[in-house]
Amino acid sequence: EPLKPILQELRQILVSRMAKPPEVTIKENEDGHIVRQEEEDTDEVAMYNLMRETLVYLTNVGGEAIRVLMIDTLKQELHNHNDAYWDSKPLNRLCWAIGSISGAMGEHAEKSFLAQVLRDLLSLCEMKKGKENRAVVASNILYVVGQYPRFLRLHYRFLKTVVK
Repeated sequence: EPLKPILQELRQILVSRMAKPPEVTIKENEDGHIVRQEEEDTDEVAMYNLMRETLVYLTNVGGEAIRVLMIDTLKQELHNHNDAYWDSKPLNRLCWAIGSISGAMGEHAEKSFLAQVLRDLLSLCEMKKGKENRAVVASNILYVVGQYPRFLRLHYRFLKTVVK
């Protein structure tokens, strides 16, 4: 157990600094507006793949710890919803990290984890003011859900709701 605090710190660092996955094609411009990204940054894709693999390994050796960290981080976003000063980067990074561990847990643990994540993200979306802020949260919901095909196959009604 001497590695436990080191692994926990590594989990926190990876989740808080998760690189953008190649599927995400939007970014924030100099004016703070969300825009489509024109080119793919291969260094960032390589970094994402390395971070994803590391998070998968960490999930395999401490699945409960990673789930608790991610849920707690999401709860902080729920309690810190001052729209005037809201920075979407931490939420984006968290959702990219959540999506990166798809398939790394057992089916029951994944179902429970994802249900909690989606409930919290939907609550955050309802709390957000402003079309752009809500769009950022909604895009994160769609990203996370899209990374968990096993969940979508088992929850067709939810899939229909997301698609609408």
